[in-house]
Amino acid sequence: MNHSASTRSHDRRHRAAAHGVFSLIAGLLLTSRLHAQSPDEHASHHPGAPPAAGTSAAAPGAPPAGAAGMMAGMGEMMKGMMGASPPKELYPTLMALPTLSPAQRAQVAQQAGERMRAGTTLIGQALDTLNFGAQSGDYAAMHSAMTRLREGTAQLESGITARRALAEGRAPREVALTWFKRELSLTVPVEGADPHGVRGLSPFHLFTMALLVVFAAALLAMYFFKMRRASALFGRIEPGASAPPPGSPPPLSGSTAPPNPAAPLTAKWAGRLRVESIIRETPSVLTFRLLTPGGSALPFTFAPGQFLNVAFGIGGARMNRSYSISSSPNERAYVDLTVKREERGAVSRHIVDLLRVGDEIEAGGPVGKFTFTGAEAESVVLIGAGVGITPMMSIARYLTEQSWPGDIYYIYGCRAPADLIFGPALAALALRNPKLHVAVTMSKPTPDWPGARGRITKDFLLRTVPDLASRRVQLCGPPTMMDGIKDLLLEIGVAPANLKTEAFGAVKPPLPALGPSALPTAPATGPLVTFSANHKSARIHADQTVLELSEDLGIGIQYSCRVGTCGLCKVKMTAGEVDMAIDDALDADDKATGVILACQAKPKGEVTVEA
Repeated sequence: MNHSASTRSHDRRHRAAAHGVFSLIAGLLLTSRLHAQSPDEHASHHPGAPPAAGTSAAAPGAPPAGAAGMMAGMGEMMKGMMGASPPKELYPTLMALPTLSPAQRAQVAQQAGERMRAGTTLIGQALDTLNFGAQSGDYAAMHSAMTRLREGTAQLESGITARRALAEGRAPREVALTWFKRELSLTVPVEGADPHGVRGLSPFHLFTMALLVVFAAALLAMYFFKMRRASALFGRIEPGASAPPPGSPPPLSGSTAPPNPAAPLTAKWAGRLRVESIIRETPSVLTFRLLTPGGSALPFTFAPGQFLNVAFGIGGARMNRSYSISSSPNERAYVDLTVKREERGAVSRHIVDLLRVGDEIEAGGPVGKFTFTGAEAESVVLIGAGVGITPMMSIARYLTEQSWPGDIYYIYGCRAPADLIFGPALAALALRNPKLHVAVTMSKPTPDWPGARGRITKDFLLRTVPDLASRRVQLCGPPTMMDGIKDLLLEIGVAPANLKTEAFGAVKPPLPALGPSALPTAPATGPLVTFSANHKSARIHADQTVLELSEDLGIGIQYSCRVGTCGLCKVKMTAGEVDMAIDDALDADDKATGVILACQAKPKGEVTVEA
């Protein structure tokens, strides 16, 4: 069942439950003995009625003004029949008449029937209004409905009482006295019964208390069902799991995730994803929309700016790469990976050329600390080039969906209009979010390109972003591009602590990893490194990493980024100590248990690793 159908089903159940509760309230009202209207209530409902008691002296022997409202109803039925104008109220009229003629009794019966029908109609209308007000939270309408409910009950009971009195053949004086006593709760108790009812409470009080309890229970039930619906909406981001890790977003009403995930949510997930659709962004860039094989919600959450590791068997070898997520974390049904085909990239060519809808891929993660959720700064500058725009798109989408109040400066550099990735999506996002400021510059634009021309320069940055030196900057792109722009930003005055960078794509391995012919001729004089699982040991060259030495010895430590962010080259060090320039892919548990990144680890002495 989809969410819309589920919501309609919930609404129908709520309305049915509320209707049943209010029907019960109506039954309680109709079987209870209600108090007569107060003078003020009578005046408000019958503007033309005589002043209530208290405004002038009451006639001796007349009932208190509180009963006048109910008696006036019966008095109206006597209009015309008594021949007096204006008509007398019921109590003095019936007390003055010794008997009623058959014609008069017939006319009273007719008038009583009309009041019963009018009262029933008014009660029905009041219950509908009360039901609607309870569901919508309109307390003014509920209060008005209760007033109309009392009016309708008064009319109905006056007609019932008159019909009963006529049917029982009682004298008019007795009818008037009985009416008067009941309206003032003065009815003589039954012999042997407690004159004060249960625990000193009259039947009226007990019925009133029961009505209030039932009404309160109805409101609590509706509140409970509404909270269950709200909880279900929030649960779609993480169905059946605990709170998301830092940076994970709350759900949106437009989320399309099914309610039951295929596996528990985890930050260290590994499994398979299925290609649902393929979107061509440029001639060489495709976006692959990935779902779980069963179509359930994603079994992991991620923060905007993170990436997934993917693995393929190509030419008999297992190859790993890391690709940034371009979709928003708010989307729980799918995840988008945007991949550029590189002429010398074995994995990217395999993905772009051979991957088809319905294929499944091996993936793991999410990983990466190139994240921005809005909590890190009051504004952000996103600078990307080429396919480095991928994590920036995830961040911009997420911040827009969260209605983040800060300014977002989105700066993108590419070669030509044909190479503009996410062009339509970025334009739509800018229209949706007035705080998103997009600036695109092209190094080889077409003659009709209306935007900026050339590479990203210091002058372009200063013209595009006011007070750039004081803002948080996220920078992603090819390593050479990032090195140049990083120098410009530091020259402008951006603090290193406010500058976050990430290189996309695998960094080319140094010469020792390119083959035996490229190995250094000088003997290694560094510390001894032992790979315990392979029973191999060798001394390491100066400035060589554990990963590079493992490649010399033919030990298959997996890797992807080679810059310390993907985490695929994690190995457990059982002895020794190493230096690591970057350890972004290690969490607290990794560090506590001696896990190192082989691509970054440089031994400070003899080292043993489980590889």
